[in-house]
Amino acid sequence: MTTPKLDPNDTDTFFSDLCQQALIRLSHLHNLDAEALARTSGFLERSPRKIPMDDFLKGLLAVCPQTSLSLEYIAEVIGLAAHTTYTKQSLSQRLSPGLKTFLASLVTALFGQLDQSLAVGKAFEAFGRVLVQDSTSERLPKHLAALFPGAGNQHGHDYATLKIQWITDLKSSAVEHVSISGFTRNDQAAAPDILEVARPGDLVLRDLGYFVPAVLAKLVQQHIFFLSRYRHGVNLYDPKTDKPLNLKALLKSSGSLDLEVLLGPERVPVRLVALPVPEEVANRRRHKAKTSAHRRRRSPPGAEHLFLMGWNLFVTNVSAATWRPKTLVLVYRLRWRIEIIFKTWKSHLGLRQLNCRTAPLLQLSLLTKLLFCALVCHFTDLLELACAPDVHVSLLRVGRILGQFGCWFSATVLGISVARWLEFNLARHAFYERRQDRSNYYELLSQAGRPLA
Repeated sequence: MTTPKLDPNDTDTFFSDLCQQALIRLSHLHNLDAEALARTSGFLERSPRKIPMDDFLKGLLAVCPQTSLSLEYIAEVIGLAAHTTYTKQSLSQRLSPGLKTFLASLVTALFGQLDQSLAVGKAFEAFGRVLVQDSTSERLPKHLAALFPGAGNQHGHDYATLKIQWITDLKSSAVEHVSISGFTRNDQAAAPDILEVARPGDLVLRDLGYFVPAVLAKLVQQHIFFLSRYRHGVNLYDPKTDKPLNLKALLKSSGSLDLEVLLGPERVPVRLVALPVPEEVANRRRHKAKTSAHRRRRSPPGAEHLFLMGWNLFVTNVSAATWRPKTLVLVYRLRWRIEIIFKTWKSHLGLRQLNCRTAPLLQLSLLTKLLFCALVCHFTDLLELACAPDVHVSLLRVGRILGQFGCWFSATVLGISVARWLEFNLARHAFYERRQDRSNYYELLSQAGRPLA
C-alpha cells in the first residue's frame, strides 16, 4: 500500500492526514488474516461462533491506550466492535495458552516496515536491516512469581518480574520480534533469539548483556554483521599464532587499537577496536562499578578491569574499509534509541499500569499496550518522513501527546466518533454500583435532614 504524499504547507489537513496514515494498517484490518494468525499461534482451535476474529482484534486494538483494563471492559469493547453483546465469561474462555504468541505475532504483523525508509547515513548502505535488540523489566505482585520469576534475595524471598524482549529495525521502523518471560530468562539466554530474525547482510546492535561468543560465531557463519562492546574476561587470541593476547599491555603501548583477533573458545574472527575515553568518563565508570559491586556484596573490580574502563572497546565483523573507528562509535550510539523507546512506554503510554490479577489477564493487558506502543513509534517515524530535512521529531514528546489523546485512537479503530466513544464509556462506567451496605455521596446528600428511623 502506497503512502499518500503530505503537504506541510496545508496546515489545516497536514496532521489529520498524517494521523490517518499512522492508522492505515488498522483501517485495513481485512488485509491481515487474523484468523490464520490465531490458528498458527494456537490461540484459536476452531472457528469463532459469535465474534469474528477481525472484530475481536479490532476490540483489542481499541483498548490499547486505556490505563485500566478489566475483562469486563475489554469484553464490552469487543462487543461494540462486533455490534453485539459479549461477556467477560466468554472472553475468559478465550484466554488460552496461545494468547501470548498470538498477540506477540500481531504486533509484528501490524507494524511492519514503512512504505519508505527513513533517511540513513552512508554507514548503513552496506546492510539490509539495522536490528537493535534490548529488554526492559517490570516488577509484578508476588503471586505471579511462579509464572514470571524474578531474582531472589539473600533471605530466600522470591519476587515476580516481567521481562520484555524487543527487536526493531531502525531503517524501516519495523517491529521484528517481541516476547515476554520472567526475569530469570536473562539477556544471555535470549541472545540466540536474534538468529531467528536476522538474515544475511543485516547488522545487529546489542549491548553487553547479549555478549555470547557462541552466538557471535553463528552470526559470522550466516554472514550477519554485528557490533558489540567487548566483555572483560573473554579471551582474545592472535589469529596467526593462536596465542592469548595481553590486551592491557597492547593498550599501554599504543594510543588506540584496530586489529583482527580471535574471540573466545570458539575463536570467532572479529575486529577489535579500542579508543580512549576522557579521564572524567573513565572515573565515572570506575566509581559506578565499585558502588555496584559494594551494593551487591560482590568483589570489587580488579586492577586490569579498572584500567580497561578507560577505553571504549568494541568487537565487530564489519571491515575497516566499511567503517572507520570513529564511525563505529557513532553507529553504536544509535543503540540508545531502544532505551528511549522503553522510556516513552513507561513514562507516557501506561506500560506500568497492568492488570495483574491473573497471568492471562496480565498477558492480555500487557500485549494490548504493546500494540499502542508500537503504533506510537510508527507514527513518530511517519511524522519524521513528512517533515522538512532540518526538523526532527522527539519520540518522548510524541508519546506524551498521543498518550493524552488515546480516545482519538480508540474511536478511529472502531470507526466511530470521539463523542460516540465517550458516550459508550460514560453509559457503562460512570455510575455507582448499587450497594445495600453503604450509601454513596448523592444518596447521603438527599437523605440529609430526614428524620432517623
